[in-house]
Amino acid sequence: MLFQFDVRGAFLCADVDTDIFLKLPPGYQPQPGKTAKLRKSLYGLKQAPMAWHALIEKWMLKYGFKPIGQDRVTFMLNRGKSIILLSLYVDDGICATNDEKLYKQFLKDLS
Repeated sequence: MLFQFDVRGAFLCADVDTDIFLKLPPGYQPQPGKTAKLRKSLYGLKQAPMAWHALIEKWMLKYGFKPIGQDRVTFMLNRGKSIILLSLYVDDGICATNDEKLYKQFLKDLS
């Protein structure tokens, strides 16, 4: 079976690994001596795709997936006779599996 999925809000999950300060929107009055610092990644941020990929890769390795190849965008999970092959592209994924129940559990755990 072949499935496609999209991780909604993916870039908003990853932490930012550098100090990024924000310009406040018009009409907002900051407290004296205070600044706005970005704590989570945002769409459009140059670091966002890499931060997201580091986060999802760490989670998938902890879940039991093993990377296939050098590019680390394709992973395999093997649980007995059940297999999931998964390839990531930014915040989208394509998955091939012989066990729909395992795939649905994976998606539930991912969310």
